Amino acid sequence: MKCIDFFSENYGNTQICKLIQDFKIDELIAWELEIATKLSPGPVNNKEFLYRQIISPIHYDKETNTLTPTAFNDISDKGLSVNRLTHTTEEKIRQMANNRVEEYNKLNPDKPTRSFSGAVSFLCEDIRNITVPAAPTPLRGCLVFDTAYENDLSHADICQAVKDKAHARSVRASIRDLANKYLETNPFFVENLPD
Repeated sequence: MKCIDFFSENYGNTQICKLIQDFKIDELIAWELEIATKLSPGPVNNKEFLYRQIISPIHYDKETNTLTPTAFNDISDKGLSVNRLTHTTEEKIRQMANNRVEEYNKLNPDKPTRSFSGAVSFLCEDIRNITVPAAPTPLRGCLVFDTAYENDLSHADICQAVKDKAHARSVRASIRDLANKYLETNPFFVENLPD
């Protein structure tokens, strides 16, 4: 099966990353070099920067100034949405995020109001280099696929490559550590963005 066939057959499936975990890792690594959608500007390169939109209160706690433990949970099921800076701008990321929270708030007036706090950036290679200990060799923890949408060609998804619950927690903790490391030196939060 080709990458594009799998993603076409499973478009909209909120458990797509769980399905991915049933494939052999060598096949999945090969898929990273293929396009996942017909709209794709091309596979995600290791040297690309990936931006994760951070939405309060689900990803970020303004009171404690920290990322929430659930900020990266999507990696285990529907895919952790990121934007490829090679195919967009920080301004467009901000516009997309603000539009997303505005739509959510209109559709969910009885739920806590969401707001766009900013974004964190990862080097794709750092995500792909996340491993979990296993015998005889460490297991690859994450996969990155270009999953461009008609209204967002920069869209990509990070999927967890491991099934084991302890390994899954380790993968999410590693991503959170990368995000916190980024925030220590490169805050990209709304108050730091130009209007």
